[in-house]
Amino acid sequence: MTTYSQGLASLAARARTLRFFLWLFVGLSAIGIPYSLWQDYAYTETTVPTAVLQMITLGYGGASLVTLLGCVIVVPMWTYRAWANLHTLGLRGLRRSPGWAAGSFFVPIVGLFVPFLAMRELFNRSTGEDEDHANASAGDVTSWWTCWIAGNLIQGFVVLTALFNTNGLVFIVTPQIMTQALTVFGNLLMMGAGWFLIRTVGEITTAQSSAAGISETFA
Repeated sequence: MTTYSQGLASLAARARTLRFFLWLFVGLSAIGIPYSLWQDYAYTETTVPTAVLQMITLGYGGASLVTLLGCVIVVPMWTYRAWANLHTLGLRGLRRSPGWAAGSFFVPIVGLFVPFLAMRELFNRSTGEDEDHANASAGDVTSWWTCWIAGNLIQGFVVLTALFNTNGLVFIVTPQIMTQALTVFGNLLMMGAGWFLIRTVGEITTAQSSAAGISETFA
């Protein structure tokens, strides 16, 4: 059985790995803004060989995919360990198990709200709130989830519209400037999601690791 000190060490290691992938995610989302604008221009207005353009597209797409997969793997791992630490201490009134808090990210429909509720409770209980205030507002957690959901909706609309227009029969016509604006806004929201999650992970990890946080939260 994992002791609390071992759990803290594991949480800190996972937090470092997670922050690495999250910073990559933020960076690639930032690069995605000029990249998307350049891509529209490059394929229509420049004389750059198509093979070169395809290599650049493949490189950016591959880096984005690896980074996203890293986040998809490490976020639940960190979440599981952080929740397990609270259970190890026998904290009263916990509403979720480590497995459910981590696994809810992958459950259809449930994944739209349970991960947010679980992270908010994790944040509040780790930073000193009692069970009666487990669902109190947590600014960084709310900002993270709002940016994440909104960003995915916007980016999903742009991608699905492009895919739908390949059918050759019926088209969804949107001005190019609107598509570009949505793409930029979607990337800004994703940057925000990554940034607020970095803050949240840091605050929870620090609270569980610090002597002051432990004495206030788990006394």
